[in-house]
Amino acid sequence: MIYRTLTILAMLAFAMAGCNTRQGASTNQDAAGDSVSRPDSDIRGALVHLYTRGSMTTEIHADRIVKFEQIDSTMGYTLDIDFYDSTGIVASVLVSDSGVIRERGGALEVFGHVVVQTSDSISLHTDYLVWDPKVGKFHTDAFVKVITPGDTVTGWGLEAPRDLSRFKILNQVSGSISTDPTSGR
Repeated sequence: MIYRTLTILAMLAFAMAGCNTRQGASTNQDAAGDSVSRPDSDIRGALVHLYTRGSMTTEIHADRIVKFEQIDSTMGYTLDIDFYDSTGIVASVLVSDSGVIRERGGALEVFGHVVVQTSDSISLHTDYLVWDPKVGKFHTDAFVKVITPGDTVTGWGLEAPRDLSRFKILNQVSGSISTDPTSGR
C-alpha cells in the first residue's frame, strides 16, 4: 500500500512538472510577441527625405525617430517637415510634437500642437492632421483654425492641399472673412 501511494505521488509530481514545462513554452510565445513592441531602430537627430518618381517631396527633421518594421510604423518626435512643390520650392512647413509615418501607403499622421505655415502667410493650427499623398491633401476631423492675411476661420474638420491654397472646413464654421478685393480671396 505504501508502495502504491508513493507511485501515485511520483506520478502527480511528474504531471505537475509537465505543466510547468508548458508554461515555459507560453513564455517563449510572449517573448516573440514582445519583439513587436521593441523598435527595429531608434535614431536621434534624424533627417529623412521622401521621394515620388525621383523628386523630393518631403524633408523631415526629427529629434527622434523610432522604427517598427513589422507593423509598418515609424514614430517621429518633435517634427519639422518641409513639403516641396513640383518645382522644388518649399510649399509649406509643418511642425508638431509627434507623428507616425506608414511607409507602405506614404500616409503621415501628426499629433500635438500642429502648425502648417505656407510661403504666402497662411497658417493652419490643430492638434491632429493627416497627410495623404495618394490624394495630395491634408485632412482631419479635429478642431482647426486657419489664419490668412486679414481672415481667421475656425471649425471642425478640414481638407486642403499642402500649400493651403484652397481649404474646406467641414463643420461648425465660424470666423471673420475680409471682403477686401485686393486680398486675393
